[in-house]
Amino acid sequence: MKETADPPADRAGAYDRPNASFDWEGQLEVRASAALSCRRALWYAATGHDPAPPDDAALTVLETGRALEPVVLRAMGRDGWEITPGDTARPTGVVLQLTPVLKVTGHPDATGTPPLFGEESVIEVKTRGPSAFKRWQVLGAERSHPDSVAQAALYTYGLFGEARDAVIAVMDTGDRAWDHEVIQAERVKRALERTREWLTPLGVHHATHGADPKALPERDFEAGSWRCNSCPFLATCLPGDAEEDAEALQTEEPEVSDEEAREALTAYVAAREALREPEGTKRQALDTLKAWMCRQGSAKAEISGHTVSLVRSTRYAVDHKRLNALLDAETRKEIVTEQTSESVRIN
Repeated sequence: MKETADPPADRAGAYDRPNASFDWEGQLEVRASAALSCRRALWYAATGHDPAPPDDAALTVLETGRALEPVVLRAMGRDGWEITPGDTARPTGVVLQLTPVLKVTGHPDATGTPPLFGEESVIEVKTRGPSAFKRWQVLGAERSHPDSVAQAALYTYGLFGEARDAVIAVMDTGDRAWDHEVIQAERVKRALERTREWLTPLGVHHATHGADPKALPERDFEAGSWRCNSCPFLATCLPGDAEEDAEALQTEEPEVSDEEAREALTAYVAAREALREPEGTKRQALDTLKAWMCRQGSAKAEISGHTVSLVRSTRYAVDHKRLNALLDAETRKEIVTEQTSESVRIN
């Protein structure tokens, strides 16, 4: 099951190869970073369909992630980790045979040993925006970014041939803070099995149809979803469905003209400015009263016919990092729930 490979041909463009391809033996080869991608998209990549080139924004995100990866690893080193980063010029390739006709390949970011104790583990580095970083901290990687956990699991088995703890290290691109999550060996094992279950039907499809570009697997995600909208093969894969779904969503929203939007913005800014001065005065007055109450040593006082109270409130915090380490993803899902709402922010 364990195999590493570092042939010269693999080193050239190791990080820019397609998400799936057929090797010289005719086996289907899938990139570890794309192991949980839509299986139709993987088939498009393997059979030579042309992907849409990434736009400037996507390239910036990709380049930022690559640039910050060594920054995170150096920060971990300063924090006491013994880090062995991957060599970008001569990356060590990992090959993992998942089925008789399908294998997964990739290049781990690094391996490392924790500051106090523990064995060498795969370290997978990711960069996230502030909201995604917070979501990862609260929900854990298996719920917020399962692709990253699958990738780390594949590298772990590819390098060590067994289940070990794996580490997901994440940097917040907003304030450059970083943190890490340890995925215990048992969860690494389950992640590998989930990935095998996901890719096995694609291997069966290959064994049944060969490398036929017209024999397409079923699409795994709904048209109009972020997965479909960000797919480089969207123009090839039923684009009409995606357009219809987008149009249906648009028709559900009330029609608002540009002029109405400008008027709403003007009204909002005027109301905000009208409230700013009294709100500032109120805060300053409350700060003065709080200082006076503290100096008096009293929690309640009568002033000019009003009762002024010094109220203490307690907030309770949950250490999500420890919670994520103690509970598996399914149990956490029952405890930590997620609600999504939409609002407008004006700067």
